[in-house]
Amino acid sequence: MANRPVQARSELSTLALLDAAAEVIAEVGYERATLAAIGERAGYSHGLVTRRFESKAKLLSALIERMTFVWGDAQLRGRAGDHRGTAGVIVVIDAVRGFHRRSPREFRALYSLMFEALKPIPVLRDRMAELHREFRASIELGVREGIEAGLVPASVDPAAVARVLISGLRGAAYQWLLDPGEFDMDRALLDLRSLMEDMLGGRPA
Repeated sequence: MANRPVQARSELSTLALLDAAAEVIAEVGYERATLAAIGERAGYSHGLVTRRFESKAKLLSALIERMTFVWGDAQLRGRAGDHRGTAGVIVVIDAVRGFHRRSPREFRALYSLMFEALKPIPVLRDRMAELHREFRASIELGVREGIEAGLVPASVDPAAVARVLISGLRGAAYQWLLDPGEFDMDRALLDLRSLMEDMLGGRPA
């Protein structure tokens, strides 16, 4: 029992460091982010960051897992998995809309990290590529199940739906990151929603 307050403080400081890492990376990129800057942003010493994560690469690995499984696409895949056909695709888009509207700072951090994966950072590139493969497979499966259940026309190509959906999500996020004052992210996601409904043969029942 006596260790619980210490453990709770440790968990809170870890979350604060990961939040700070996300903010710093979103602002200056992974290569320019330093453990000292991350610790300072979180209100902790450089030494604590090093003790907790050992290196920037290990901190990045922890951040990727937190962002993808707590904030991002893993949640969306789980929600889509409860629905088949058009309903599963709409759930994904609506979840992204909710995430963007509710937590724009975290949304910016997640998508900034995704685009950082284009740089030669193996741990980041490999993990993001894997997540996108899993995401495409999940969407394809949901559409295929919708076809088998008679909810989606047999002429629909599940792989094409997955490609268009994920390309639309990433493309909209890129434009918002580039020009947030001018680009209407919510409107873009509503447009993508309508496009997906048309592609899948109409709104879900």
